[in-house]
Amino acid sequence: MRLSCSGTGLQLGENAPIQLEAGVTTCEIDHRMRRRSTKPRVTLGVLALALLLPASATGAQIPKTVESPYAAPSDQALLVFSRPRRRQASETTFRIVSRAGRCLAVLNDGWQMAAPMWPGTHMVMVMTGTAPPTIQLLQLKLSAGKTYVVNLRSRVNVKSPVNIEVVRRSSQPLEAFPAAVRELAPAKPNLRQCTEWVSWKRSKIETRAEQAKRKWDEDTDEHRDAHTVRRNDGWTAAEVREP
Repeated sequence: MRLSCSGTGLQLGENAPIQLEAGVTTCEIDHRMRRRSTKPRVTLGVLALALLLPASATGAQIPKTVESPYAAPSDQALLVFSRPRRRQASETTFRIVSRAGRCLAVLNDGWQMAAPMWPGTHMVMVMTGTAPPTIQLLQLKLSAGKTYVVNLRSRVNVKSPVNIEVVRRSSQPLEAFPAAVRELAPAKPNLRQCTEWVSWKRSKIETRAEQAKRKWDEDTDEHRDAHTVRRNDGWTAAEVREP
C-alpha cells in the first residue's frame, strides 16, 4: 500500500510502503507496522488474563490432607511401639527385633516408633540388656491398612523386665485411636546400627530366643492372649487421622 501527499492530492498504491510527504519532509511507514501494532495489545491481554487466573485458581484449591506418620499404607500394617516417659528414666534400651534378626524399633525412655509390617502372623522379640540380652516374645496377627499400638514399660527386679501392653481398640473410649499416641512425634534412631548389633550378638540371641519360645509354648493361654495383637485391634488410616 502506498499513500502519497502532495498539496491536496492523495494517492494510494497497493503492495507498497506507505509514504507521507509534507513539504520537504517525507515519512515512510512499512505496511507491516499495522500488524505489529496489534501484537502488544494481544500480549497485554494474555498477560492480564494470566495474572488473574492464578488468583482465582488458588482460591478454589482444596487444602491437602496432612499425612499422619501413624497412618498405615493400604497394603501394609503399621505397628506403633510406644514407651511412655517415666519420672525416673531408665537407661535400658528396648529393641524390637524380627525373627530374621532385623531391628523394627529402638525405644529409649519417652520414645515412640512406627514399624511397617506385612499383613499376616509374626513373632517378634523384645530385647533388653546386652550381656546376654533378655528376650520376651510378642505375637502379631495383622491386617493390611491398619495401625496397631503396643505400650512398653520397664520393670525392675523381675525376670521379665518389660511390661508389654497391647492397646485394644475395644478398650478405648468410643474405640478411638489414642490421642496421646497421635500427638507424640516418632523417634528416628539408627535401625541399621541396631541390626548390626543383633548380627554381632547372634549366637547369644539365638540361645535366649529358643528359651523364650519354650516358655511361650509352656505358658498359659491367658498369657499368650495378653501378648498377642489381634487383627481387630487396629485402626484404619482415616481413623488415625481424625482428631
